[in-house]
Amino acid sequence: MFSETVLPWLARETLQTRMNQRLTTSDAQVAADSRPGILLALGRVQHLHAVAHQAKVGHVYFRELSLEGENLHLNIPDLLQAGKVALQSADKVILKGVVDEENLQEVLVQKLEKVENVQVKISPDGVLATANTKIMGRVVDVELAGNVIEDNGSLYFQMTHLALKNSLIGTARIGDMFGNIQLAPPNRLPMGLQISDVQQVDGAIVITAKRDNVE
Repeated sequence: MFSETVLPWLARETLQTRMNQRLTTSDAQVAADSRPGILLALGRVQHLHAVAHQAKVGHVYFRELSLEGENLHLNIPDLLQAGKVALQSADKVILKGVVDEENLQEVLVQKLEKVENVQVKISPDGVLATANTKIMGRVVDVELAGNVIEDNGSLYFQMTHLALKNSLIGTARIGDMFGNIQLAPPNRLPMGLQISDVQQVDGAIVITAKRDNVE
């Protein structure tokens, strides 16, 4: 009974705690199953489903992150002692994440200095952000356009256009003033997962992450 109840429960609770710590949230819910249950205590997870809300990855909060895995082998010493969710092998492991307009707005407010009243609109065609700033003592309306992309494992807001209204300097290319904004650096997702796809839909950015070197 101990091996089929207490040890599997302890493994699930430990995995959920580590996921919460990794994603800076208290909302992660983890369902992990194996038969017989003692396999969980040995790091063998036949089916894994995890969901977290308002989980932080790098500089940006994700409205939702969901993780699905099959036949995973976790490194138990790292899980218990080093506080890491270390994946040794898996038949399948995939993560889906959603960044909504409010999430993106929050990180742009942090990253764009001296900019106020930031509003963000996401569509399949790209991201449009409007804001106000002061240039030479004058309030200027700022319009930014761009796309959220993956580059070498990092997640970026790649700016492609800047329009300054009510300003004597008119319009400029976005790179001349602000440059790209890094939303999440590499190696911030659990289990060594790397972003493989980024899609812009109405009202949200949807990312997919996988691990190419799963044995």
